[in-house]
Amino acid sequence: MFNLKDALIARGHEVIPFSIHYTKNQATPYSKYFVEPLGTRDEVIFREQRLNIKTFLRSFSRLFYARDVEYAITRLVSETKPQVAYILHYLRKLSPSLLVGLKKARIPIVVRLSDFAMVCPQAHCLLQNFPCEQCVKGNILQSIRKRCVQGSFKASLINALATWYHRFQNYFDLVDIFITTNLFMYDMMVNAGYPKNRLKFVPTFVDGQTFHPSWKFTKSDYVAFSGRLESIKGVDVLLRALEIIKNKKPNLKFSLKIIGSGSKDYLTKVKQKVQQKGLNDRVQFIGNLDAIRLSDMLSKALFSVVPSIWYENLPNSILESYACGTPVIASNIGSLSESIKVGETGFLFKLGDAEDLAQKMELCFNNKTLLKEMAFKSREEALKKYSPDFHVNSLIDIFNKYI
Repeated sequence: MFNLKDALIARGHEVIPFSIHYTKNQATPYSKYFVEPLGTRDEVIFREQRLNIKTFLRSFSRLFYARDVEYAITRLVSETKPQVAYILHYLRKLSPSLLVGLKKARIPIVVRLSDFAMVCPQAHCLLQNFPCEQCVKGNILQSIRKRCVQGSFKASLINALATWYHRFQNYFDLVDIFITTNLFMYDMMVNAGYPKNRLKFVPTFVDGQTFHPSWKFTKSDYVAFSGRLESIKGVDVLLRALEIIKNKKPNLKFSLKIIGSGSKDYLTKVKQKVQQKGLNDRVQFIGNLDAIRLSDMLSKALFSVVPSIWYENLPNSILESYACGTPVIASNIGSLSESIKVGETGFLFKLGDAEDLAQKMELCFNNKTLLKEMAFKSREEALKKYSPDFHVNSLIDIFNKYI
């Protein structure tokens, strides 16, 4: 989001942010237009929110229709006169009232899809950690029966009622065009009944200057995992693959650097599994890194692994790895399947199959020449297919079409 904002400003465009108040927001003179989050200003993520009547009422409002959001966005557009609205997130945190306020002011609306919330109440198309598309065609009764939202029957029912209300009011018809970052999501939206003339595929971009290869593509003896630590990222699969390799080739020298963070409970569970599997000497938890340090660590990795069990939305971890001249081994699912050129920028392994992942990792360990060839091709892929210029030019063309 901030990279795009900077890229647009660099081209002479004025960007006016609209968001919820959050203690970690960047400072902006437009914060006077922002609305309050569901909880307090340091409780933006659902699991951080303390349950009380105020949080409940605001959450209920944002699920259905939030008058405070409509008022805030109406005030902003009337005083700043924007030409187009580019929306990244609005469901649940802001509500479709955002769309109504913009459309009343005759502002064109472009929505970038960041997850599968338009076709899945749970937003990740997962049911008990397996891919699920039962609600894609529009019948979301299954989500109530199977308690897809927060594992709760009540939460799933309320979410379904809100979705039915939104559809009845035709709120989603107010969006002029939806942007998908990958063709898999594009096809998913088509299957859900959205016409192709309201969909546009524009891949995410990566900063090829900040993220770049190490000197002469030099590598160290470690593998990288970069991303948020949560169950849908498939960290368990990666740890099982490491255990297989260690037992099979105990003298093979390599380590895994886990970059990123997650909830304290989940991180504790992962560390316990590392200890149980006897991988303490092989796994290092790095935590969050700024872009420069992340680039340095990714660029020196032999390869990175993206073992996600959900469809993903063209994750930055792949693009940043490519830009650093580091090939990727990823699950053969969703947007990951289309982003890996097998044998050129990395490899794909069977979803959730630790044995297959271990085999692909061994293939890379045993073929340093191939790894180096893939390193160059990965960098080329980042610069050619995922460049900032291509992304920004595509968006500007779309904005101009609807202004």
